[in-house]
Parts: sequence; structure tokens; C-alpha cells
Amino acid sequence: MEINVLFYKIQKGTITTEDYVNWSYSQLEKNVSSPSLNIISSFSFDDNLFEVEMYFKRAIDELAINEPTFDICARVYIGFLANKIKKAYEHTVIFDLADMIFQIAATELDNADDLFAWFEISEMIDRLNYDDQSFMLNEDDLI
Repeated sequence: MEINVLFYKIQKGTITTEDYVNWSYSQLEKNVSSPSLNIISSFSFDDNLFEVEMYFKRAIDELAINEPTFDICARVYIGFLANKIKKAYEHTVIFDLADMIFQIAATELDNADDLFAWFEISEMIDRLNYDDQSFMLNEDDLI
């Protein structure tokens, strides 16, 4: 997991122990190591979030990682969600992920002009879901 995705989840309050542990695994796979990072990787997904967060803060200091801006984190998270769309097979999952991207672009970013396509996609999904008699598009066309 990319550090910016992790910081996005921290800032939104949706972070889990599993996120921290998976991040530590990804760092160790890249041959990045620190004492606290190694400790995080030894936690299970069910361990106490607050304890893992303590070691995460230490690992950030040990690795000299600076917290990025919210805008950067949100845009990287949008990329993360878009990659999940590429791997998804069910239209409901794809539509849910597209809606999540739309929500971030519409409500969390100040200048999202470059993400306007997600507004259009969201509108097409809404028309498909709520007004499909007047909108001649099926789920496969939209995907």
C-alpha cells in the first residue's frame, strides 16, 4: 500500500490495523526497514489500532517520511480506486468505486477540474440506475 493512501485513510479516520500491517509488508518487500516498521509487520490484523499507530508514528520518524498534503493523498487514493476498477468484474463494484471517486472529487478537492470525467461517469450511472427508460445505455456500455 502506498504511503499517500495510508495518510488519506488516516486523515479521513478510516484507517485500520490491517492497512498499517499491509503497508509495512509493502515496505519490507521494497527492502525498506526500520525497527518500528519491523514491529508493525509482526502485528496481526486484529491487534489494537492505537498500539499500531504508535509504532507507525515512530516508523515515519525513523524513515524520515513527511506527511503529504490532503490534496496529494486524495488524488493518490483516487488512483488507487481507479486501479481497483480495472481489476473489478462486477458492475456493482465498479459503480460503487466510481461513486467513491466522484464523492472525493466533488466534495473533498477544491480544484478538481482535471477529474471532471468522474462527474460525467457519475451522472451516467445515476441515469442508468434511476431513469433508464430515457437513457439508452446499458451497464456494459458504461463500463
